[in-house]
Amino acid sequence: MNHVPGNQKLVRSTNQQIILDVVRRQGPISRAALAKIVKLSVPSVSSNIEALIGRGIIREAGIEDVSTIGRPPIMLEFNRYYGYIIGIDLGGEDITVALGDLQGNIIAEKHLRISLEQKIARQLFENIIEQIRLLLEENGIDREQLKVIAAATPGIINKSTGYFDVAPRFAEWNKLNVEKMLEDNFGAKVIVMNDMNLVTIGESRFGAAIGYENVVTINVDVGIGAGLLINGKLYEGARLAAGELGYWVSRSSVDPETGQLVTTNLDTEISLHSLIQQVRKDLADGAQSELLGLCKRKLDKVDFAMFVKAVEMEDAYCLQKIREMIAALAPVIANISVFLDLELIIICGDAVQLGYTFIQPLREMVNKITPLMTTIVYSSLGSRAGISGGFSVALDYVMEQILLEG
Repeated sequence: MNHVPGNQKLVRSTNQQIILDVVRRQGPISRAALAKIVKLSVPSVSSNIEALIGRGIIREAGIEDVSTIGRPPIMLEFNRYYGYIIGIDLGGEDITVALGDLQGNIIAEKHLRISLEQKIARQLFENIIEQIRLLLEENGIDREQLKVIAAATPGIINKSTGYFDVAPRFAEWNKLNVEKMLEDNFGAKVIVMNDMNLVTIGESRFGAAIGYENVVTINVDVGIGAGLLINGKLYEGARLAAGELGYWVSRSSVDPETGQLVTTNLDTEISLHSLIQQVRKDLADGAQSELLGLCKRKLDKVDFAMFVKAVEMEDAYCLQKIREMIAALAPVIANISVFLDLELIIICGDAVQLGYTFIQPLREMVNKITPLMTTIVYSSLGSRAGISGGFSVALDYVMEQILLEG
């Protein structure tokens, strides 16, 4: 029987992929232990290992520290510095740009602050590009070593064009192609996904959703959005718009004079941006609150951090605003939970700073509405969720492509 060269190449590539996966997940590991796990002969394992060492993907990590007779085995480990990844999280006020190795460890990061009122514009992306350059330069990394940039962005991106279909937080969003801007500057693979989808991936792999298959993450932050994990898989929808809770119609009525339908969206009732706007208006109209002292009566200085301080002081006005937020959010969560029969709902975003004061009354109200108990928890990754999700999809891509480079 003649050997087909193409088949031999495929077998070798498949074996190397299996070996690489085991070394990455279980290393440091000896050649003998590796051979037992992958069920290949020691000569075959050694041959493939030498090829991977020659390419710098796997490296020797010294000898095993054991007290045995004979020559101790040389241990092997995945070279996590074979390449690097960048994660960008644009989901909140604190925009994070993080540099990671190929094990998903954060090496360094940069932060840019943007106010609730400020829109993300092209100039900000130019600043982000500069921060990426600095991260590479300060850590002695050549641009060619950058394998993937994963960006978590609010809004709905058109997969065909690369432009946003909807992105209220971005200035001139219909003229902004994040993927092209990053690719043109760095030449690396760029993955742009909705921020809540990446948060959901991060929580499912590293956070509160580990072990769960039917989960919704709900972000209460600058805006309000959600990510869905259904039967263990991310659900993005037909147009990548699943989870856009900000457009959820919370109230509607017919204007008696015009006969037109008047609607109120959830984003105007629950987002922290709308909360702070309403708080400033109420204070200007005479509402009494500890916030007046905290901001020294300069209402434009009132922000969410100040609101949290007032809540900690048990300010009656701020506690009432929380009750109003819960009253608007609880029916939404109850409806989603009943409709999808969820195992878990995760609350994330800056609203987690409200602590027990927010989540416990929310749990109680939702479970009064629903016939089945709904488990509601805060994110365990906090502000790291978006970066964790971005790193996850970046690493998945790298590990799929790593053997195709040579």
